[in-house]
Amino acid sequence: MAQSSTPLGGYWHPDITYDFILKLGGKDYSTDLQRLEIRSAITLPYQHLILDVFMDPRDILQNSFFGQQEIKLTVRLLGKVAETLETIEFDLMAIDTQGDYGPAESNYLTDQMERSIVRFKTVCVDPYKTMSTLVNEVQLNKTPDAIISDLFNNNTNINELNYDTDGRSKLTIDQLIIPPTTIYNVVNYIDETYGVFNGAMGFHSTYDNKIKIQNLTKKVKTAQKYTLYLTSTDQKQPEVFEASDGKVFYSKKDVRSAYNANSRFAVEAPGHTYITKPRDQLSGIILVDSEAFIKEYGIIEPNNPRIYYNRNAIDINKRISYERDKTGYDQDETFINANLSQSILDMTTLEAEIDGNLPLLNLMEVGEHVKVISNVDDHLKLGGAYILKGSDIQFVKATTWESFARMYLCRSNIAQQ
Repeated sequence: MAQSSTPLGGYWHPDITYDFILKLGGKDYSTDLQRLEIRSAITLPYQHLILDVFMDPRDILQNSFFGQQEIKLTVRLLGKVAETLETIEFDLMAIDTQGDYGPAESNYLTDQMERSIVRFKTVCVDPYKTMSTLVNEVQLNKTPDAIISDLFNNNTNINELNYDTDGRSKLTIDQLIIPPTTIYNVVNYIDETYGVFNGAMGFHSTYDNKIKIQNLTKKVKTAQKYTLYLTSTDQKQPEVFEASDGKVFYSKKDVRSAYNANSRFAVEAPGHTYITKPRDQLSGIILVDSEAFIKEYGIIEPNNPRIYYNRNAIDINKRISYERDKTGYDQDETFINANLSQSILDMTTLEAEIDGNLPLLNLMEVGEHVKVISNVDDHLKLGGAYILKGSDIQFVKATTWESFARMYLCRSNIAQQ
């Protein structure tokens, strides 16, 4: 069993460590696991895990390990005297296996080992099965949330459906004919055609097969779930560095920020004209001012809602986007609010490497409100409200298990006051 015997440097408690149990097709490879990476994002339907195992690549051939066997990974967060603080179990499926097969004698001894790193790219089994469930039916006179709830309740074995109530579409769809396709595609189709929320939708499954359908636009208008401190290297803040509730993070390293409003306005245009096809008239026209739209439906830091872009080069009177073949069903504008908000939710991005506080479960909960507090004068304008767009958690085995993570945050406007 791969267990670190000394504390992890930089973690929020000196006695915290990690323990891993890995079984490939029933065979124990716990001591051979060298690296684990867990990727989560609002753009991924489920978590992706990468495992680097120090093993003889010929084991894959001899044991016919070609993806059909189960992979079980248990991650335990341990405290004082091996006290278990958190246990997470992953049932995984390999979608790609990479190993190097070096030269060898034609008849080698059975106990000869030619070990190297074999990389397994995996996904969680139950979330994969759920999102790839085939559906083919007709839904009549229902709202988008009623259709989506029916699809999951009648066709899957999910553990839970977490569906945000704030900002749901109230449109009643007379008839939705669903050709044979996956449930993941159907939900995205409903969002693109009619709109699930009056705002940007986040849609993914957690590792334990709980479906989350989030109104990302509304998240920043609620209390933050996590706090990220951008601190200087010479600051001493025990209330931050020693926080143990798993909701406070800090970074003393470089942060990377990007703002791309000019390119977004150049592509999306500062003005939109939607030519729609309502059911009770030949056509309809809906006009949208992008800047006003972003302030209402974007992920906005409220202390400075201004949107910065070059108005001389990108003139709203000369740069207009025309959208055709949209339903505009009953003159409803939810489809605009859903689609356009998706394209502007991440005009500002912030990437930070976390120096401590790696509660595994929390960092996998993407799509949540993160408040950034900068204690560095030069970075003050980077503070404020963001959405956790994604996370990348890594564990590397050196003399002990070392852990670090990156948080990927986003919002629509650039700076707070």
